[in-house]
Formats: sequence, C-alpha cells, structure tokens
Amino acid sequence: MTSIGIIGAGMIANVHAEAAAKVGTTISAVYDPQPATASKFGSKHDCFVASSVDELLSRDDVQGVVIAVPNDLHAALAIESLNAEKDVLLEKPMAMTVQQCQDILRSRDQSGSVLQLGFVCRFAPAAIKAKALINDGAVGRVHHIRATLLRRRGIPGLGGWFTNKARSGGGCLIDIGVHLIDLAMHVSELRDPVRAIGHCWHTFMPDGYIYDEMWSEPVKDGTFDVEDGMNATVGFQDGSTLQLDIAWATHLPENQLQDGVIIDGDQGSMVFDLWGDSVMIGVAEEGKPKTHTEHVDVEDAWQEAFECEHRLFAEAIHSRKLHPDAGSGEDGSLVQSIIEAIYKSDETQKEVAIVH
Repeated sequence: MTSIGIIGAGMIANVHAEAAAKVGTTISAVYDPQPATASKFGSKHDCFVASSVDELLSRDDVQGVVIAVPNDLHAALAIESLNAEKDVLLEKPMAMTVQQCQDILRSRDQSGSVLQLGFVCRFAPAAIKAKALINDGAVGRVHHIRATLLRRRGIPGLGGWFTNKARSGGGCLIDIGVHLIDLAMHVSELRDPVRAIGHCWHTFMPDGYIYDEMWSEPVKDGTFDVEDGMNATVGFQDGSTLQLDIAWATHLPENQLQDGVIIDGDQGSMVFDLWGDSVMIGVAEEGKPKTHTEHVDVEDAWQEAFECEHRLFAEAIHSRKLHPDAGSGEDGSLVQSIIEAIYKSDETQKEVAIVH
C-alpha cells in the first residue's frame, strides 16, 4: 500500500487525490495555507489536515508528496520535500527558472528520493499509441512536429496567480505550453533542442472578458501581465523542428484550426487529438497517398491519464526507480530551458540559443 501527502488543496490537488485513490494509493494528509480549503479537502478525501508543511513532511504515513501549488512555490517546496527524504510528484512547470530546476535536481541527488514531473499528457491514451507507432517506424524519421492548443475563452483565474508573472513566470506558454513541448519530445524522442524563436501577445483585457471555462474564478482588480497567446519554432540538433501555436483565449471561430499534434516524418505523417480516441496516419503506397486510423480504447482520457501517472508514481515509490515513461527532473529542466529561450526571443525579437 502506498500513502502520500498533498501540498495544495485546490482544483488540481483534488484531481490528483481522486486519481491516486483510483489506483489504490491512500491520501494520508494535506496542507494548504488556506485553512478552510484544506479542511474541505480533508473531509472530502478523509485525510489528516496538517497545520504546516513541516507537520505533513514529518508524518511516517507520508511516503510521497504531490506538490500542487502556484509555480513560484514549486522549487522551495520540492527541495524541502526531497530534503525530508520524501518522494515527490511535482506539478508542471518544474520551476520558474532553469537555475531553480538545477537546485531541485541537486536536492534529489543528495537525498536519493524519487522525483517525477507532472507531465500528465504523456499518459493520454492517444499519446501512448502515437509513441508506440513512432517507435515501430510508422512515420520514419521525425523531421517536424506541429502542436496546437487554442482555447476560445479559457484564461485561468484571470487576475489571480495564473496571470501574475511574478507568481506564474508567464502565461499560456508556461501553463499549457509545457505539456505540448514535453509531449512532442517524449513521443518523438527528440532530445537536443538548440534554438528557438517565438512571439507572445496579450490580446484580452479583464473588462468585458467573458469566459467559457476556467481553472478558477476571476479575481476582481487583479494582475494580468502575461501572454494569452503565443507561437514559436524550436530547432533541434538533427535539423528537426517543433512548431507551437498556443492560446488561453482567441477570437478564432470554433472548428477552424484543430487542436492536436501533427508529426511529419520521412515515411509518413500522423495526427492525433490529445484527449481523443484515435491516431490517423498518412503514408504512400506505390506512390499514392493512403490514410488509415488506429483506434484507441478509451472511456475518459483525462481521468485515465492521471490514473496512469499515479500508478507509475506508486511503482516508483516502491521500486526506488522512476518508470522510463514518467517525466524526470531532467525532462522538466529541459522543457524549462526551451521556455526561457522562447520568452527571451520574444523580448529581443531574435532567435535565441537554448542552453541546457
């Protein structure tokens, strides 16, 4: 039996708790700086409500810790948890800077604890299928990936920490872009990004903005100083490229540009919706184009992905070894290096070398 504690008691913490319970993990304790939020979480998931992070980390029935808090708290809490010799599942992004990522890695190595990154999109059934097909040579050598995620009205908690650069580190790129960057490199096994050029923009304003979906409620008179849309191209050492088109909100009419991932190779191409139930592949047979679809057995891709993430975390706690498909600290730091390069490119309006 695996037992974990959760630092943070907001929406994503509840998602983690439900997924962990589904795979047989016990939620032993929770901490949140807002007592009412923590108490509600504790009642819902039948767990101890700690009065401090130290109290949670001192418990013998907490083998691992899920860190589900605003981005600016990731590094300090991950380091504190690792130093307490707790295994850690750290929500994305890994941290605010590459330097913070390296500090976390240093604590992991010194403690000998397991560190898994919350790159849950790796475990979407369609993504798992796409990776398997690429490994089997379905598209040949990958030379270009296009990853698109455009929400129509989905700025999370406008005015709260998500849209406050001092707390979040950025907008849609560091929030949802991290998933697409990691996913693209994971399924294609591209591992050596060398340059990036990108552009970020801020289109919407709090006054008059009406949302369709949000992670949290808007904060009146709050801060909104991050991008709500961006695009970028990342170049890899072997000449392959990754193109990103991401927005929290857009004026684009619905169904004009499909969200998903397109992977072009020298022997074929594929496309899949991250939370869909199929992977479509295009190839040439005797010079003529042919398309076929690989179906995926899935009921609730979102829920299944989080359950898979927690199943692998539980296995890692017991085996003392991170599963090869789980996001590592090195993966998190690599993604952060790309994010930093894209933001720097936007600031300088120049292509930027990626240092990692």
